[in-house]
Amino acid sequence: MPRILSVDTVRLALNKKNPPDLVVAATGEVTSTGWSDIELSPYIYITPPQDGVWDFDFVGKPPRGFANLVILPVSAFFVVPDVDLANFWGEGMPLKGVRVHSATGAVEQTLGADIGVWKAL
Repeated sequence: MPRILSVDTVRLALNKKNPPDLVVAATGEVTSTGWSDIELSPYIYITPPQDGVWDFDFVGKPPRGFANLVILPVSAFFVVPDVDLANFWGEGMPLKGVRVHSATGAVEQTLGADIGVWKAL
């Protein structure tokens, strides 16, 4: 699937369980009506990234046929179950953040003490 036009925000949260799940949420924009299956697609690494940041593509299915050309907001989230942030990439190799890529750029969010708590609806 192709990347969407742009990514505006990336937020990280942990849910209240032990071990917690990591929730990656993003908002962005598409170029027309009719986009579907918007999702965050994680990169699969053979070796851990040197910067400790996990990359995602913000993708979706573009419309087939006629579509109104208008910029529209979209959102998606990705859940990593039972995460060990301190040893995410291996013993002593923490997850330091995530970076979400779109067709026009990327937004990075680092993990810190200010990470939110995911509240189920």
